[in-house]
Amino acid sequence: MNGAIEQVVNRIRLIVGRCVIAATKYDSGELQADAELLAGEKRRGLEFAQQYGFSSRPKGDVSGIAVFIGGSRDNGVVIATHGDGDEMSQTLEEGEVCVHSPFGSKILLSKDGNVQVSVASGKKVIYTADTFTVTGNLEVDGEVSAKCSNSATKVSLSTHIHPSPAGPTSKPTPGT
Repeated sequence: MNGAIEQVVNRIRLIVGRCVIAATKYDSGELQADAELLAGEKRRGLEFAQQYGFSSRPKGDVSGIAVFIGGSRDNGVVIATHGDGDEMSQTLEEGEVCVHSPFGSKILLSKDGNVQVSVASGKKVIYTADTFTVTGNLEVDGEVSAKCSNSATKVSLSTHIHPSPAGPTSKPTPGT
């Protein structure tokens, strides 16, 4: 093969490749990845492209796909990552979607239409908004407490009583 054609063919071969992300960092507000490519080739500071509206920052040893603009290894962008054999990719049903972290939290959009939010043991779901609206039934399995901006600071739905002229009401009856 003539030298000029061989150079072009080699650059084409280098355009897309598998990688293993060793670490990530922010540089001037942009997420960058340090990755290992073919035969131990290491590249630092690769741009880390993500889908609009979705953000993640992989921990080390995550497989990915890198694209090198014009076949130049000095101009790389990581365009996709995947968890090799992670638990979620092995348990999803066809059509299901799951957002999950390696720390045990997940949001599953299941094929039956339910949305399941799960967190690691001892952790909590934190919802911050001016208003939280529930349309339909609210089922609670466990203790309920509330911090209010009015005179009540905590109200227990399992022990709350009301004063009345005839004397205080009794505690709520479970299951009613």
